[in-house]
Amino acid sequence: MTLPTNPAKIAVIGCGTAGPAAAILLRKQGHHVELFERAPECRAVGAGFLLQPSGMAVLRELGILDAILARAAKVKRLNIVHPDGRSLLDLHYGEIHPDLFGAGLHRPVLLEQLIAAMRSTGVHIHWGMEITDARRSHGKWEILTPNETVASGFDLLIIADGARSKLRDLASTNSINRGYPWGAHWFIGRNDGAFPEDELYQIVRGTRNLSGFLATGLGHANGDRLVSLFWSVRIADDQTWRQNPLDSWKQEILNLCPKAKGLLDQIHSWDQVLLARYGDVRMRRWHGDDIVVLGDAAHAMSPQLGQGVNLALADASCLARCLSEQPIPRALNLYQRRRRLNLWYYQLSTRWLTPWFQSDHEWLTPFRSLFFTITRHLPPARRFMTKTMAGLVFSKTPLPTKNGAG
Repeated sequence: MTLPTNPAKIAVIGCGTAGPAAAILLRKQGHHVELFERAPECRAVGAGFLLQPSGMAVLRELGILDAILARAAKVKRLNIVHPDGRSLLDLHYGEIHPDLFGAGLHRPVLLEQLIAAMRSTGVHIHWGMEITDARRSHGKWEILTPNETVASGFDLLIIADGARSKLRDLASTNSINRGYPWGAHWFIGRNDGAFPEDELYQIVRGTRNLSGFLATGLGHANGDRLVSLFWSVRIADDQTWRQNPLDSWKQEILNLCPKAKGLLDQIHSWDQVLLARYGDVRMRRWHGDDIVVLGDAAHAMSPQLGQGVNLALADASCLARCLSEQPIPRALNLYQRRRRLNLWYYQLSTRWLTPWFQSDHEWLTPFRSLFFTITRHLPPARRFMTKTMAGLVFSKTPLPTKNGAG
């Protein structure tokens, strides 16, 4: 990327994934970048996640891929089964490319590396700053806390404050934020060899019962191997569950997956079981006058395809490339064109797939079984599903090689 002749002053709101990644890439281009985060310190919140090849390509661009993979679990397959052990879906990354894989990761591992990269490139990070509004003044952006204007004179405002963003409508008044009635209880604990280190393992019974176990790598450089537990739950039922004995909840999971006992034995209090809420955010466009919305703030979706972090990273990379090629107004239009097809596909696919695994529509169960039975025996269809899982549909991501280079 060529350095800009007139560096822009850029404000980034949010220190999740898209915000830091964009800040690093734009600072490397020579722009003046300031990031504002409402949390008082570096604190990653969320369960383990599956880093896909599409996300790895951006982390390579950021220069932090090797450090992250050193603490990740190398995931080679998605394995979904019925309670009796019959296969529902079995996708192997190697069917696309022999060196392709996913990476099961503990979220703080990624955030720590992103923050270190921001500091080393000279991004100015403001912790404990809750930005509640922003306004245009003399053709520039100024950002505000509840009490005062914090900073002004920004040429570009990047909104990356997550699925519950209060600022996305500054870019577009046509946004929709719809919460799903289903979410998940989750917990991260020691694997202790109960679950394979190279797969995302899920057990489903109808559309109301789903339990997932993701190998999650190392929480600390010399720590234990971790696994993330996900248990499908109606959001409205969460408080009812928490008023019951913890053992009742554990037994529900054990009825579906007996080998989870060792993991469940590590849970001694409901405080250890967290609730993930899923949402569906839609925006007709992701930019306005010198403002752009990235990541979950722009297109949050259910995690059925596990693409949230990966799409956020791809957003940041695409925006940086557009800004290296065009002045800000044209770059934002170019960003919209380049990201439209990829994001449309994953939002539509996730919206379509979610009721098959998390809903009260039990009548979908036989159709789901028939669909996956047919497609897993059709190599082109199976490869396309694997490519979807890897984040590579409508993407120009290069395939990785054994040494991690593109």
